[in-house]
Parts: sequence; structure tokens; C-alpha cells
Amino acid sequence: MARRKNMKRRRIILGNTFHLIRENGMDNVSLQMIAEKSGISKSLLQSYYPHKAKLTNDIIRNLFNTLGQQVNNYDMANSSAPYARTKAFIYTIVILGMHDEGLDRIISEAFASNATLDNWGVMLNDWIQSNHLFDGIDVDEKELETGIAFVTSGIGRVYHDRKKHQLTAEAMADYATSALMFSFLHCSSDEIDHALKEGHEIIESADMEVVHRAIDTMFDEGKEIFS
Repeated sequence: MARRKNMKRRRIILGNTFHLIRENGMDNVSLQMIAEKSGISKSLLQSYYPHKAKLTNDIIRNLFNTLGQQVNNYDMANSSAPYARTKAFIYTIVILGMHDEGLDRIISEAFASNATLDNWGVMLNDWIQSNHLFDGIDVDEKELETGIAFVTSGIGRVYHDRKKHQLTAEAMADYATSALMFSFLHCSSDEIDHALKEGHEIIESADMEVVHRAIDTMFDEGKEIFS
């Protein structure tokens, strides 16, 4: 009973923080604001989340897991092509940030902070591992991890400066995927071209309204949360 109450309160706190950050941006949201919106004292809030960074990390983790689940639901995502699915995953993150000002605040914060940027790399790697994306392919796991860290950092910088570079979401996903494949996993040009084409087909099968709805409701009662 105590654990259930604990998770219910965490769900409320995370949901309220998520909505506050979407509306105001990370720098303009305080622990006091979160406590007031959640109907609890600041000291009680800090017994769950002593620092705002922990809250941010949990929100990003839940966002990432929700996006991963949605990518797995795309019509073409049952394809066994790991590189194509990786492209679709990166595309989904970028396109949502480009078209939703509130999500852009959260995604930009994740890419701007070294701590949360590391988290993106870890979570992308976790998503790849949990979906066994590369199980049937001869891949050096250390090189894969290094490549993910490199690509995450690079795409974060490009995303931050996307207006200057005038890149589409798919172009950014193509750069990230091809860099991972060529520089770290030693794929041929033909393999890269094929993966990017398959990734495009997965993206074409996606319903972004469904993805958006899943994000809007990811802290609702009955949804699995990570904290």
C-alpha cells in the first residue's frame, strides 16, 4: 500500500513537472512551483526529488521510453533492420521537438546539459539493447557504445543550431545514422543507403498524432512510469 501511494505521488509530481516545463521552460520552473501544483509542501517534494536534476532525468527517461514504444509500433518497424529503426527513433525525437514548442524546451534542455546529454546516450543504448536491435549482426559492442555517444553529442549540437543549418528532421536522422554506421560500425556505402531508405519507409508509416497523444498521456494513471 505504501509503495503504491509512493508511486502515485511520483506520478503526480512527474506529470506536473512535465507540464510546467513544457509551458515555461526548465529555468523558469522551481521546486516551489512544482510542489504547489502537486498540492504538497516543498520539503515533501524534496523527500522524493532532492534536486531538480533528478526530476529532469526521470522526465527525459520516461519521454525516451515512450518514444521507443511508439517507434516499435510504427507499421514498418517490425523490420529486422536495426539501422533503419535507429534512424526512425532519432527522427521521431527531432520532429517532435521541431513542431512542439513545449517538447522543444525539454529536448533542448536534454541536449544542452552534459548530464542529461549523457543520459540520452545511455537511454538510446538501453533502447537498442532492450529491443535486441543488433543481436543478429556482428557488431563490436564497445564501438557501438562509443558511436552512440558520439552521435548523440553531434545530433544535440546540430539540433540546437538547426535554424542556422536549415536541416530537416530526416536529414539530421540521416547524418546521425550514417555517421554511426560508417565511422563506428564499418558499413559500406550500399548498406548505409539501404538502411536510410528503409528508415524513410518506417517514418512514412508513422502516425505522429498517435505519438503525440502517447507523450501527452504518459504520466496518466495506468501507464508504466520509470522513476
